[in-house]
Amino acid sequence: LSALCFGLSALYAPLLLLYARKFALLWSLGSLFAIAAAAVLRGPSRLAAGLHTSPGAAVYLCALGGTLYAALSLHSTVLTALGAALQVAVIVGCLVSLLPGGSAGIRFMGGMAASAIKRTVTGKTMPI
Repeated sequence: LSALCFGLSALYAPLLLLYARKFALLWSLGSLFAIAAAAVLRGPSRLAAGLHTSPGAAVYLCALGGTLYAALSLHSTVLTALGAALQVAVIVGCLVSLLPGGSAGIRFMGGMAASAIKRTVTGKTMPI
């Protein structure tokens, strides 16, 4: 079911602006089915025990629940899109933290990008 939902959401991806709520709903259902499959394979208690050590997982589950609530109950495209964006942000943050030197590398690259922007944007180009 997870692969089916992810595949159907991929069909809506090119038309994301028109079908944002359907895409986010299918993506979130695919994630929910994947988590349920992992719970069946590993055992729900072992999966739930990992939530205490990972705040990112708890935030992701809250964003997943909020996205499904906004899509299925509220029928709000804006709130659904915000929930889906929060899901993506949490996933990207977790992936970056798993990379060796990930968070330090991101801070370094962010600092370099900020200094490059500060050098490029001076008081002459943007008077504030």
